[in-house]
Amino acid sequence: MSIPAWVERLGDLAPALEPATVNVWREVCPEARPVLLAAWLARQTRPVLILTPSLERAEQWLAVLLRVGLPEGRVARVPSALTPLLEPTGVEQETLHERIRALHALHRGDAVCLIAPIAAALQRTMPESLFEAELVRLRLPTTTPPDEHEWLAQIAPEALLKRISEDGYEYQEPVRIPGQFARRGGIVDVFPMGAELPVRVEFWGDEIDSLRVFEPASQRSIRRITHVAIPPAREVPMGNETIAATIQREWEQLISQQPDSLQPELRQRLEDDLRPLMQGAPFDRLELYLPWLLQERACLLDYLPPDAWLILDEPLALNLAYERVMEDITQSLRSRAERGDIPPLRASDYIQPFERVEQHPTVLLLGDPVLAGGRPYRGCGAAL
Repeated sequence: MSIPAWVERLGDLAPALEPATVNVWREVCPEARPVLLAAWLARQTRPVLILTPSLERAEQWLAVLLRVGLPEGRVARVPSALTPLLEPTGVEQETLHERIRALHALHRGDAVCLIAPIAAALQRTMPESLFEAELVRLRLPTTTPPDEHEWLAQIAPEALLKRISEDGYEYQEPVRIPGQFARRGGIVDVFPMGAELPVRVEFWGDEIDSLRVFEPASQRSIRRITHVAIPPAREVPMGNETIAATIQREWEQLISQQPDSLQPELRQRLEDDLRPLMQGAPFDRLELYLPWLLQERACLLDYLPPDAWLILDEPLALNLAYERVMEDITQSLRSRAERGDIPPLRASDYIQPFERVEQHPTVLLLGDPVLAGGRPYRGCGAAL
């Protein structure tokens, strides 16, 4: 499916967009925005990130853009992974899959349109330099590396298993969903996060002999490939003994300040979490320890190249939605601390401030450039 001619003609009527500045479209109604931008989005050769006030609004953008012909491989939503802050559970695997896919696409500079609720865009994640360091790139020895990065044609199967385990992949035989791996002799199966299908790596000694994409249901090979990049399976690095010792010391200080009746349960939960933290193994509550696992602060916006477009769907609504999210998370963390599920934690340690949005140079604002309290968006003059 391609962009219909009428959508192309409609897009030609829109004002020209100037890079490296703040563009403002005040008078475009919400329903018309995806249609008016569809043809322009299809022509982009760099990433585009659209921020929406809610996941529902992101789904509306996605549905309309697909309906008017934007290819499925060029557009995707980015959900938030804040569940561990709101309730005692882990991040859903599908959410991790979609978020890692988005980070990987931005890291490569793909011509993709990502649509993210404001909370999803500003929640903290690993810095791009760490994402790059944790990528595992494999290729056939007979092929030329596809880019300037290091692509491994030789690696011991045990070394490959160690690396992807440290990146958060979990053993499961057979491999069925993203984030899993398995081994049978000289064959390693891995389902890269963000990928549509798993990959079978066949070794001849320590040399990669073949790479094949396969169908997880039947386990049958579909086609041969020449290279594959395996991103980390989680947005935070796995722990180690040093980090676990730091967490134990600092959380114990927090726990000791809580009512005596809550301390035994808090210490038991911490003890349960320290085991996988010391071993560098994934577990449900891993993201709760993000401030200790990641010293550098980063979010999805830090992966967006400076010359790529950032689109804000109604700046005021975005700002208000961000404030509501912060209030909800703060209240949830307080309630969980009061019942002894976690020690007191701060929402601001897990989410970047809204002002981070205003740092991007190439922007399109859809709606009046006004934020909460009548504050004008960066570079947009006096409050209206």
